[in-house]
Amino acid sequence: MANMEAPSLKKRIYDVLEPGYDQTSGGVFFQRFFDIFITLVILVSIAIMVLSSVKTLDARFGMAFDIIFFFTTIVFSVEYPLRLWSCTADPRYASPVRGRLAWMATPFALIDFIVVLPFYLELFVGINLTGLVVLRVFRIFKLIRYSDSINMIIRVVKAQRDMLITAYLVLFIALISASTLMFQIEQPGQPEVFTSIPATMWWGIVTLTTVGYGDMVPMTAAGKVLGGCITLLGIGIFALPAGILASGFTQELQRRILVKTRTPGDPEEEVYLCPHCKSEIRGRDLWKKG
Repeated sequence: MANMEAPSLKKRIYDVLEPGYDQTSGGVFFQRFFDIFITLVILVSIAIMVLSSVKTLDARFGMAFDIIFFFTTIVFSVEYPLRLWSCTADPRYASPVRGRLAWMATPFALIDFIVVLPFYLELFVGINLTGLVVLRVFRIFKLIRYSDSINMIIRVVKAQRDMLITAYLVLFIALISASTLMFQIEQPGQPEVFTSIPATMWWGIVTLTTVGYGDMVPMTAAGKVLGGCITLLGIGIFALPAGILASGFTQELQRRILVKTRTPGDPEEEVYLCPHCKSEIRGRDLWKKG
């Protein structure tokens, strides 16, 4: 009887821990409660990390910050082994050893592990590894698992990755070309500023992005003309990724609307994303892509 109950308990825990996982209506309440609870814990831990960097606040509320941070770390410390134990309820990780190893290599599992790593390294090693405090910022990435909006951004970036890679490749070519030309023009007159092409690339980045910090400024007439052209060019080049992402979000939102308005069981209303042109295709139009 115990052998029958263990898998059932593991399955219920896995259903609660994994957001959006298929489950019976009886487990929806517990899943929603856990999602809200763990999201609040993540937000509180991030707020404490930010507020504790203010010296006046840390001097006044340092003890309270430490207690809250300890509590959030304990929550994450319990969450990780529970996920590791229950992940075999997922058919993808059904193997007790290989399945868990595969789960531990997933991005979300790595984030969960990195979140608690600094605390236990300092606790068991006994050395105050201050640099590892930077790893606490990974707690914000835990929100990705519970935010459908962030997941939508990831889906859009994945769908448009080919076009984005092309756009940033064009940007990289423009950066190299502009930095090389500016180095050749300005280096003789400002050898202490434009010391090399890699150093001049900093000027290229802030110019293409139209930020213009002013720490590297061309002095020659040719350099100023080139700088003006690069600034105008940067406006157009940096608009490309924005336009690509805007188009991707529009397609994703249209797909969601079509899915919500689709009549259940109607195969003609299924919507697919073409792997080549990234356009939306209705199920009844798939034959045209054959």
